[in-house]
Amino acid sequence: MLTVYMFGPTVAAVDGRVMLDCDLAGGKPRQILEILACELGSPVSKDRLADWLWDGSPPTSFIGSLESYVSVLRRRLASAGVPRAFLRTSSRGYLLDPDHVEADLSEFRRLTSTALDATALVALDLTERALGLATAELLASEPAADWASRARQSFQHERVSAAVRAAQLATAIGDHPRAVAFATRAQEWDPLSEDAGQQLMRALWFAGRRSQALRVYAEMRQSLLDELGDEPGPDSQDLYLAILRYDDANRRGAGAEAVTELEVLLRLMRQAIDQMPGVRAPASDARLSEVAVAALLAG
Repeated sequence: MLTVYMFGPTVAAVDGRVMLDCDLAGGKPRQILEILACELGSPVSKDRLADWLWDGSPPTSFIGSLESYVSVLRRRLASAGVPRAFLRTSSRGYLLDPDHVEADLSEFRRLTSTALDATALVALDLTERALGLATAELLASEPAADWASRARQSFQHERVSAAVRAAQLATAIGDHPRAVAFATRAQEWDPLSEDAGQQLMRALWFAGRRSQALRVYAEMRQSLLDELGDEPGPDSQDLYLAILRYDDANRRGAGAEAVTELEVLLRLMRQAIDQMPGVRAPASDARLSEVAVAALLAG
């Protein structure tokens, strides 16, 4: 089995034995392996490969050059005992056969995809394993290639979304320390993500760290103003005000205008349900907890 590691400098290994470092017989053969590993199991056409390899301006004779690079890659890997079947040619282009090749990026996606249909505790463990694979920059061997930059941007969204989902689940089952940990990573990876900021605010608040939750909002607001020239959206503002009003209500005591703990929890529960795919929050607050529990058990 050939394994391609792309978090950090690209490395290829056969049955756990590292046999190729990031040089990989030159830049173009290495990039071909990386591109195909990013699309593991799916064919990539020669036109698309050429467009990426030459940053949108392939030479007129790119077919011959591309086939030559593929031949070099096959020979280099064959010399290390990798069967030729690992890199197949089809009418639709080249592809890496998933029966013979693994990639850390594909494993990340497999784990996070499986987590979507798992119970809360299993989903948290799967997400932790996935995030543990991505401890270094994706495609670090290709700092200047446009296609690699796009791949990193796409992966950044995947990683943040996975961490946000995990934080939401951890908050829902009352595992506040784990919720804070997941949400903190998501917010560090993308300070402009309001989903990440909101989850971190909730996690900190429910963990009894109200002042830190309010500070997250202030820092997120400043980042949005500095980078985008815009204020946080209504959901972020509502959450911020809910935290403030809840504390004020506790100091004032029960009153007609006080926002009670139950009201705040119902509001947050409704927001959480709204973010669950395929689940619709009921109109009646009395059924919110019933729907939330059913959704978590189904997940």
